[in-house]
Amino acid sequence: MKGSYCRGIFLRISIIVSTALMLFFAGVARAELGDDLLSQGLKAYENGEYQLSIDKLLKAIPLLKEDKKRIEAFKTMAFAYMAFPKKEEARQQFCEILKLDPAFELDSIMTSPKILAVFQEAKEKYWPFGEIDVQASSGDRKTISRAKVYLNGKLIGETPLQRRDILPGEYELEVYKDGFRSFKTRVSVEERVVLEVKSTLIEIRMPTITSIGHDVTAPLFTGDKMEVILRGDLGKEATFDLGNVKRGLPMKEVSPGKYVGVYQVGEKDQFSNLAVVGHLEGQYGVRASMKAKRAISTTVLSRSQFLFRRGKASMEQGEYDLAIDSLSKALYEDPNFIDAHILLAKAYNRKKGAYLESVKYLKKAIELDDDNLEALNFLAQIYIENGKYEDALPVVKKILGIVPNSAFAYGYMGEILYSKGKHGEAIEALRKSLQLDSGNPRAYFLLGKVFGRCDRLADAVLEYETAVELSPTTYEYRNALAACCRALEQEMSAFRQWAICLELGDLTELERRKVKRRLSELRR
Repeated sequence: MKGSYCRGIFLRISIIVSTALMLFFAGVARAELGDDLLSQGLKAYENGEYQLSIDKLLKAIPLLKEDKKRIEAFKTMAFAYMAFPKKEEARQQFCEILKLDPAFELDSIMTSPKILAVFQEAKEKYWPFGEIDVQASSGDRKTISRAKVYLNGKLIGETPLQRRDILPGEYELEVYKDGFRSFKTRVSVEERVVLEVKSTLIEIRMPTITSIGHDVTAPLFTGDKMEVILRGDLGKEATFDLGNVKRGLPMKEVSPGKYVGVYQVGEKDQFSNLAVVGHLEGQYGVRASMKAKRAISTTVLSRSQFLFRRGKASMEQGEYDLAIDSLSKALYEDPNFIDAHILLAKAYNRKKGAYLESVKYLKKAIELDDDNLEALNFLAQIYIENGKYEDALPVVKKILGIVPNSAFAYGYMGEILYSKGKHGEAIEALRKSLQLDSGNPRAYFLLGKVFGRCDRLADAVLEYETAVELSPTTYEYRNALAACCRALEQEMSAFRQWAICLELGDLTELERRKVKRRLSELRR
């Protein structure tokens, strides 16, 4: 019994599934048959077989599931009936279309006027519409033409407007024209009733902006404040934008028609070539806008770093006063900026008579970093250039303590020892310098001076010649060589060297007169 019961259940399930499958496939078959009949009907119409087209489409319509395909079938049947012509039958097909899609329209350009007339009769007779008549005028009762008319946000024409194909119902009507405030109202359209709408458009004037500018001339740093000034109509609401980054920033009318807004750069503000746009809002929300001529940018550098770079650029262009100004400002922003102290010392050194200022800033750099070789080397150089050998000595020893094989330090030491009359030690220090850097012309020049002081003129000439070979445009080296040659009574060599000196471009007027006098003496 139990087995028979199970078989019964299985049999019932099988029958249900089979029935469902049959219905499914039957539905698919009907849809495919409907599509096939639709294609046959359309093709028959194209071939001019109008009755065959009607027969096929009449069979297809009950089988079609999509409204779009049914509308295509009804339209083709209406066109086919018009070929006989059977206007009443054609109108009936158009009515069926309007039941599916009340907003359906025929292409007025591609469709025959006779068919369009029948379609219009169908709309009027079988599908009741309402009529709307819209007029527009200004506050002084002057007619306004070409104002756009919208129903529920859809453009339906321009004033003066008459439409007889509006479906009954409630609508939001809007009449709009540039330069006027929009007219909006709710309207109720009834079938076969003419609705008259007389709209009054109020003219609105666009606010006037005469100028907009700001005080930014360089990249902005965090914490900087920028001021924007807008001029225009008085008594309005003004705002400004920084590109798409900051919008609607407020402005205050500080005097009639003059509006000022301020923005302070935040830590996270990073922008480049950002447009500054001012806005002036008038009556009914109408807003005028104008963009400033200059864009603005921020910098990731600190203010002190920016000023340092500007000072360095001025140094490279030989504008030492500008460099001093920028570097002094950099140190005002950051008193512990070591590189700015060193570069400022160099800028002062390029200016004659600024020895004390150079020393002051180098000492400050060393105070901040007592192992800073750039500051120590430059301080030693300045001391020696100004004959401050006693001051230079501890600095040079400090350098050698940090870098025992510093060629420059041994060169400085050689010059200090020479100034003290310790010629042997000076020669030893200078030879050590050249072992470490054989391309240093000043070390050879100093050796020449030491040998000259020791009356070793031939050795001096050899050292001077090497210095001149390494730096042929240095007047000091070539002049020393010429003087040594003259002391050895090598007058032709002396004459040649001084003659070359006259061709050097950086001679002072005093040096040029001295060279000319010596050449004159050799000619006698």
